[in-house]
Amino acid sequence: MIAKPRKIPVHIDKLEALLRRIPSHHPKKPQIEADLAKRKAGYKGESALDYHLSFLPQKEYIILHDLRLQSGDYFFQIDTLILTPTYILIIEVKHLYGTLSFEPEFQQLIRTTPDAEDTFPDPIIQVQKQASQLRQFLKKNKFPDIPIETLVVITNSQSRISLSDSTTYIRKHVIRDTVLVKRIEKLSAQYQTPSFDAKTVKKVVKLLIKSHTPSVFEPFQIYQLQHSDLIRGVHCLKCSALPMLRTNGKWNCQHCWFRSRNAYINSLIDYSYLFEGEITNRQAAEFLKINPAISKRLLTSLPIERKGVTKARRYQLDVTVLVEFIKKQGID
Repeated sequence: MIAKPRKIPVHIDKLEALLRRIPSHHPKKPQIEADLAKRKAGYKGESALDYHLSFLPQKEYIILHDLRLQSGDYFFQIDTLILTPTYILIIEVKHLYGTLSFEPEFQQLIRTTPDAEDTFPDPIIQVQKQASQLRQFLKKNKFPDIPIETLVVITNSQSRISLSDSTTYIRKHVIRDTVLVKRIEKLSAQYQTPSFDAKTVKKVVKLLIKSHTPSVFEPFQIYQLQHSDLIRGVHCLKCSALPMLRTNGKWNCQHCWFRSRNAYINSLIDYSYLFEGEITNRQAAEFLKINPAISKRLLTSLPIERKGVTKARRYQLDVTVLVEFIKKQGID
């Protein structure tokens, strides 16, 4: 059973919104593009795991994705956690391509490609630290001890794992996604004595979900950007060109000639990702580059909450609500 499903990280949504509005000549654009590519690759690798996990009996395994929990003064991130009454498995996913050389003695992973050689922290040690932090987390919340196993799963079929002198150690902790189910079955055969009863399992799941704390991602701080760096206006839903022009109640792209009555909603979603979850009529008019009277009419036509009155009124840009509204209305 999937107790906490995997979702597209909001970091990706924010970076995509940012890239739509960063001028092509901006010096920070290459860095933003590289960061987005890394995050997308990571999400692709994690998503690739879901296919293999779907073969597990739902009643025997409880799966939680993308957990961020606090242990002491720090937070720790878990890609995938599998909970059973007899043991817990923490999975660290890597979607790196190239030749991967694990060097436990130096606590590093070397990735070699035709173009470069990159060094990463040892993911084996990373996931073992997560296990230690999870053990402390459960102990603090008065749960009984339970075995916690860890795995590093390589999901990129184009990668090659190069074994060092620590072959046995690496084989124990690193596998490909294609053999994940077999490894889980092996662990289940190894751990037969329950540490948690059914009631305790439910309590642990509830606590993990309740304790999950999403990370804060502020692109303007990270990339040292100003609001004035962004291109404003309604972006085209087909080619992302900015800005579209509004004539006769429709937004018209001057690059690909796409037309839409509701294109402005996606740009309001961009605003929510980049700035905050609420907007005034004045801010909307400036961001969409339209007359305040038109922006007020557009905002009041949306099924979103409002706070305040007259000029102080603020509209709540709930992304989920706006996306559902788009689905019902279509893009035309």
